Amino acid sequence: MEFRGFTMSHSLFCYGTLTVTDIFSRVIERPVSQPTIDGNLPEYGCFKVNGEIFPGIRPEKESTTSGCVYRNLTLEEIRKLDLYEGELYRRQKVRVETASGPVIAWAYLIKPEYYEELSEEYWCRDSFLATGIREFLGG
Repeated sequence: MEFRGFTMSHSLFCYGTLTVTDIFSRVIERPVSQPTIDGNLPEYGCFKVNGEIFPGIRPEKESTTSGCVYRNLTLEEIRKLDLYEGELYRRQKVRVETASGPVIAWAYLIKPEYYEELSEEYWCRDSFLATGIREFLGG
């Protein structure tokens, strides 16, 4: 949000493909200049999307989704991320637990009407990096 020359910055909790800095930088169309903050989102499970190599999260008791928080994003960058995420997701504020305390950030959650698109299998970032990232990037 911009107000009289002042740009509000936004934070975003990422748990899937956007935890890969190169992918994130491509989406926002600039290099990420600062390190991310590791974080956990309690009471959310991270599942494979049926037929895809990317995940989605939905509320799930006694689960925690690990990821990272990107800070100092502009509204224009958030809009680019909205387009990247598409129709399956809605952006919502969440409370992320970090080593230095809780952080309020945006996160992309699967819309309830698309919960059936999630498999029962948890998504694994390490597997994505080992085998899926090449396919995801089109190579």
